[in-house]
Amino acid sequence: MEQVKKFTFDVGWVLISSVVTLLIGFLLSIVLARWLGAAGLGLYRMVITVQGIAVLVATLGIPTALIKYVAEYKDNKDRLSQTTTSGIISSVIFGIVTGILLYALSVVLANIFHMPELAHLLKILAFALPFSSLFQALTGLLNGLREMKTFASLLILQSILMIAFIIAFVRLGFGVEGAVLGIVLSVIGGCIFGLYRSRRFVHLSLQGLVQNAKKLVAFGSQMFGANAMGLILTYTDIILIGYFLTVEDVGYYSVAVSLSMLFLMIPMAIQRITYPATSEYWAQNNHQALQQMINTSMKYSACILLPLGLGVGFFSREIITTIFGGEFIYAVLPLCVLLIARVIGGSTEISIGGSFSGVGRPDLVLKIDAISAGTNVGLNILLIPRFGILGAAIATTASLLLGTIIFLALIPRILKVKIDFKWFAWTMGLAGIAVALFLGGTQLINHYVVGSVILCAYIVLVFKLFLTKADKVIFRYLAYSLITRR
Repeated sequence: MEQVKKFTFDVGWVLISSVVTLLIGFLLSIVLARWLGAAGLGLYRMVITVQGIAVLVATLGIPTALIKYVAEYKDNKDRLSQTTTSGIISSVIFGIVTGILLYALSVVLANIFHMPELAHLLKILAFALPFSSLFQALTGLLNGLREMKTFASLLILQSILMIAFIIAFVRLGFGVEGAVLGIVLSVIGGCIFGLYRSRRFVHLSLQGLVQNAKKLVAFGSQMFGANAMGLILTYTDIILIGYFLTVEDVGYYSVAVSLSMLFLMIPMAIQRITYPATSEYWAQNNHQALQQMINTSMKYSACILLPLGLGVGFFSREIITTIFGGEFIYAVLPLCVLLIARVIGGSTEISIGGSFSGVGRPDLVLKIDAISAGTNVGLNILLIPRFGILGAAIATTASLLLGTIIFLALIPRILKVKIDFKWFAWTMGLAGIAVALFLGGTQLINHYVVGSVILCAYIVLVFKLFLTKADKVIFRYLAYSLITRR
């Protein structure tokens, strides 16, 4: 029971930070859409896309490697200090080099996407990369130590600084340039706060600096490949929309992406805990704890995401036009398509997505993501010119579902655990019936009434039929922990 309490305690903090950061990102999309229009939002989204790729290159997988090795060495102070020092120094060096490269290539990238304004924005963004790399290293350290309260406070503060700076600069009339400047200043502020809050965990030791750096890079490079494939999977649609279509189309599609990404909030929060916990349980040969963690993580994610997915899907038109304005009605259909992959993947794969890396098999993550990324690129190239942003949504959804299927097929074999596929078949099948009833019922009755009744019925059935008494107790405990930390 102590393991369950610790797990739910950690998930509670990470979930709070995930809620805050994702909601702030979502709020920024609303503000920029209202103040800058589809073109301004599209340009900002392109900058964020380049930032995600640049940060991946700058970190070279070191933060992920830090999570693994810090979790293993947390009871050995000497090895912990050596590993932490090597990770921080290496991250800063790689961040500086990547920042210089981005500054030098800014005009080239702007010409590729036929967006002249992008060059100046990327030059501003380049100054943030050394700080972004250091910030990622600090969060990797805290995640590995499972100091999730400090971890959460660091992410929350950085997000608050970002929205405060961006709104201030945009409101003062600096436009997208002000938004990018706000990103830079928020990352610098986050690093300063991170160094201050991590001071009791960071004990510098130059012993074995090069050797430890090589070890981190060796493991991190495998994760870098996997993360690179993940970024291709994540950003291919945005990049190719920017290439084939217009900046306004990027803006419309980014609204659908922003809403669908909210569904990663809960499973990604859980993954922050399951990744280091998997590494710990695997090292201890504690298969019982590993089995329990895998089962509960997946089922609880499904019980939350499936009803949320139905609710957003039923009322997607009203949600988008009310929040972002009537101009963004073109995002409705792409959102509904993207929800399919986000809900199914979030209910199964994402909450335990770090499990392969936790048992020392990051190569499997690389291979799965490579297959999905290759599929995504090919389908986007085929579908975007013909179907526009709807084609991008279809391509991304198909490639994400392919990766989820492969992941679920391998998990029982690699981790030696059992997945209750029958349980997921029933819950997801019931969700499919709910969608069919909604589509049929709206032909006869007001869709608000039909959607509300079906959604309430689905939630009651899942709670009554698919959760055990123990599940309900843990759910209440998690809910209480979230309320008391709010």
